[in-house]
Amino acid sequence: MVLVTVPILTANVDDAIAQAWQAQAAGADLVELRIDRALEQLEQLEQDVSVHDLIAAIPRFALPVAATIRHASEGGSWNGSEDDRLALYARCDRAGAAYIDIELAHLRPGWKPDRARLILSHHDFSGMGSDLSGLVRRMRAAGADVAKIAVTAQDAADLAVIERLHTDHRDEGPLVAIAMGEHGLASRLLAGVWGSHLAFARLPDQPGSAPGQPLVSDLIDGFRLRQQGPGTRVFGVIGSPVAHSLSPLIHNSAFAASAIDAVYVPFRVEDPVAFWRACGDWIEGLSITIPHKHALIEEVDELEDIAATIGAINTIYRTDTGSTIGANTDALAIVRCLEEAVGVLGTQRVMVLGAGGAARAAALACRLKGADVTIANRTYARAHALALASDCRAVELSEAPRRAYDVLINGTSVGMGKPDESPWPREAHRRASVVLDTVYTPLETRLLRDASAGGATTICGLDMFIGQAIEQFSRWTGVDAPEHLMYRLALEKLER
Repeated sequence: MVLVTVPILTANVDDAIAQAWQAQAAGADLVELRIDRALEQLEQLEQDVSVHDLIAAIPRFALPVAATIRHASEGGSWNGSEDDRLALYARCDRAGAAYIDIELAHLRPGWKPDRARLILSHHDFSGMGSDLSGLVRRMRAAGADVAKIAVTAQDAADLAVIERLHTDHRDEGPLVAIAMGEHGLASRLLAGVWGSHLAFARLPDQPGSAPGQPLVSDLIDGFRLRQQGPGTRVFGVIGSPVAHSLSPLIHNSAFAASAIDAVYVPFRVEDPVAFWRACGDWIEGLSITIPHKHALIEEVDELEDIAATIGAINTIYRTDTGSTIGANTDALAIVRCLEEAVGVLGTQRVMVLGAGGAARAAALACRLKGADVTIANRTYARAHALALASDCRAVELSEAPRRAYDVLINGTSVGMGKPDESPWPREAHRRASVVLDTVYTPLETRLLRDASAGGATTICGLDMFIGQAIEQFSRWTGVDAPEHLMYRLALEKLER
């Protein structure tokens, strides 16, 4: 079983005890007492308080304690002598610490705590290092009860190294292997799948002890750590940035509601081809968001027809034989939303704003349904190129409000996070038209407010987002998605 471990960094005894109780209430199994951080605080405050008081309080903690006095050479605060550090570790051991964590590089030959289990660790805050398997073997040989490797991912492709470590050393004893930072976040979220002995997570309003530590509640509830196992199927979303994505929330909840043993995690990816080639073997399916929707077309075995026509994919799924298929569920969601509003698209005049991935999907999807499509973009050359590729017309953005249309689609990012911005003049909206905004933060953009005031029917970006997500879910699982649940959860999150 993975032990969810919460770092405690305070030097205040009462605060430390309170945080241990808070960690227990949140569902954690263990707390890591960072003695080095406490000593640093006491030196800065120049208080007449000893760290010995904190160590003596270990029996009063609500959860078992892993005692850590991290050396400065591996990201900690300890710069004292090894004799003094080992004396403090001995105090922690006598006080009842369940684990003692010390770096392999600073281990005194033959030293081991009398009672606590020994974690031998290695930390690299600059990169992934080298010969990590060799380090694990040396830790075992030196007497480690638990071997711990914490390195720093430069890109999500580095996760392949962590996954391989767990696979290669799974039967040798407890192992913790972590890729720190946002690019390595998935190594923490997949701790139950890979069989990590510990998974570090932080309390609300606490900084954590290393880059990339998730909240305890997110790890346990959002990513269902307790339900993970070696047979759990792995899905995720790639993008840069990706932390804002609502997809993990809705897909993990849908897996739980459908009793499917799967987990969906965010992957911060800079080089999507390198990531897929390194990690694709253990990933069942992907969502693909900006800026990578064109990047993996050549990496899949097949393309759905509409994805091939559009030249972009936002989804990868597998067949029963394991081959990979690329799909564009953005296009399907746009068509679905518009047909629910206007009926037959083939009779409609559609104005698409933008020339990027979302605009391309919208223009081609509508054109394939027979709509008369015009594309307007801030850079006319890009609109013209997309128009040529999609059998549409292009128009200068300044000219677009004077052109006739029945449907207006915002395929740009204008308005995202900026509720007072709109890509379309307020006075140019037309009564009885339909306006679809692909932006869903905020829920009601300036574009939609202006359109509604002008007598238009509006479709918010959340409708499209959920539409493309349920198409993904059905491809990955073969079952219908719990659409209403996914919509409700996304709506609640956006309204907070």
